[in-house]
Amino acid sequence: MMLRALLPGIAQRYAFAGLALGSLLPVAGLAFEALLAPDRRIQLRFDEPFHAILFLLPLLMAGIFHRFGRIKAQLLLRLSAGEVIERELLHLSLHDRLTGLPHRTSLEREFDRFAMARPGGRQRPAILLLDLDKFKHVNDTLGHDAGDELLQLFSTRLIAAVGAARVFRLGGDEFVITLAGTPDDAAVERLCLAIEARAAEPFELRAGRAMVGVSIGVAYFEADDLAMADVMKRADLALYAAKEIAGSAHVFHDRGIAQGVEDRMRTEQEIASGLRHEEFFLEYQPVVSALTREVEAFEALVRWRHPRRGVIAPEHFIPVAERSGHMLALGRFVLGRAIADAGRWPETIGVAVNVTGDEFRDARFVEHVRTLLDIHGLAPGRLTIEITEAAFTIETAIIRKGLCELRALGVKVAIDDFGVGFSSINHLRQFPVDRLKIDRSFTREMLEGGRGAELVEIILRLGRIFGIRTTVEGVESEDQFEAARALGAAGVQGFLISRPLPAVAARAFAAGREDLRFSA
Repeated sequence: MMLRALLPGIAQRYAFAGLALGSLLPVAGLAFEALLAPDRRIQLRFDEPFHAILFLLPLLMAGIFHRFGRIKAQLLLRLSAGEVIERELLHLSLHDRLTGLPHRTSLEREFDRFAMARPGGRQRPAILLLDLDKFKHVNDTLGHDAGDELLQLFSTRLIAAVGAARVFRLGGDEFVITLAGTPDDAAVERLCLAIEARAAEPFELRAGRAMVGVSIGVAYFEADDLAMADVMKRADLALYAAKEIAGSAHVFHDRGIAQGVEDRMRTEQEIASGLRHEEFFLEYQPVVSALTREVEAFEALVRWRHPRRGVIAPEHFIPVAERSGHMLALGRFVLGRAIADAGRWPETIGVAVNVTGDEFRDARFVEHVRTLLDIHGLAPGRLTIEITEAAFTIETAIIRKGLCELRALGVKVAIDDFGVGFSSINHLRQFPVDRLKIDRSFTREMLEGGRGAELVEIILRLGRIFGIRTTVEGVESEDQFEAARALGAAGVQGFLISRPLPAVAARAFAAGREDLRFSA
């Protein structure tokens, strides 16, 4: 230990050893010479080669050993560096680079440990599958760097919140928390609430403040689970249910949830079948001038003639079509049929078609619209594309590009259900808009005074300021019609005018109703 302290370097210690050994060899050499010639007096003479070698031997041995020491030191250094690199590679293979959390491979090993521990005791670990709400909105509005920073901060909060539980990142904005042993529902409930509380606190990012939430699906690792996929499927079903609840929420898996998800999956399959068998059809609801009461356009409304359930309204299948990826095909059908039908109407009558954000993400959407207009001979100005405000919060650049290209064609653009979504004056400033459609929920409140009437008046005033025409939806009485006209609405739509009509009836309605009579 003393030698290591005095000579910390390996090469130094080897040189000292070589010097010590080299010093012993001359003594041994002289002793050997004395044995050979006991009567001869031994005297060191540097002019004799043998004696000169003996004298220089300690220095030579020290140099040789020092060289070996340096080689060993370099080898040990390389081995140590290799071990560090190996540990780093192992860590990278088991951990997420962005957050430093263990990832899917580590999670699989965790499940293997759960499975191995199960025969020895009553183990029932809890699995929490987490998904950040509004994460995509942060990416789209503040940038992907802000999204990465949010994930890092959220990971830190998770670690602080979970205590002895382990946190894993699956990828994107999905995380998994495992709670080993046999935690009861109350303990898991407390953990979920703690996570939701942490997620509710504002995130101060370099690009700005972000407010998000978290949805949590909870499942237990049961005795008959054979693989990670078994319990993760149940947790995913529970997460699916949690995301349907407004704000941060957690849901424990049960059979009722599974049945609900299976029903939605069945609906997805039936939508695909319905598209193949032409079960979808359109009806048209007229939009009239608030001043002249003449028909200006019809809004195309899709319906589903289900072979077993009868006619189904769009609110019962459109969300499923959007989640399952069928919206693009369904939207193409609606747009094509609406333009074809409108081509047979009087030239003064337009048609409005609702389009989702998924359709705008299709790079061929605008060209598809152009082709349909050419095929059916419909003037671009007779087509209005309606989009909800929710679409403006995702893929903003794509939405703006698509709307500008449509306007360049001569197609009109309307914001549907204005006032109930992510209403913002910036939308009216940044996006090319021709018409605002005020949601029917405001129409019911319009005659009651108070905040509802004030909001309608504000929206109509915004339309006048930006030079955008406005339509009031859901008008069901003459009083509502007169109120909309008095407030300055340009158009009116609702059951007072007509319920949605088949294409042939819509054509007759438009052609034969110059002096329009309303029916209650």
